[in-house]
Amino acid sequence: MLDAETSASEWRQAHGRAFLTTALRDRAMWWSWKHLEHGLAFEIAFRTDGIRDEFAGQPLIKAALAAVPDPHHGLMISVGHRRRS
Repeated sequence: MLDAETSASEWRQAHGRAFLTTALRDRAMWWSWKHLEHGLAFEIAFRTDGIRDEFAGQPLIKAALAAVPDPHHGLMISVGHRRRS
């Protein structure tokens, strides 16, 4: 997510703990917060697409994503590759 009138770091302070708690409860296998020059990235991996979709459908997650500094132009969600061990 990109910084806007408020910073992505402020969003993380307000929503990050609940976001991560929900991810862990929904069986996240891996996660990482990355600070970027103009924002923040949260990377997360789930074992299946179904589990990922359950996480994304949680009301708390939807509300947190709607509250990012710029939900129309500053939020990017992409489905990445699976990590293999």
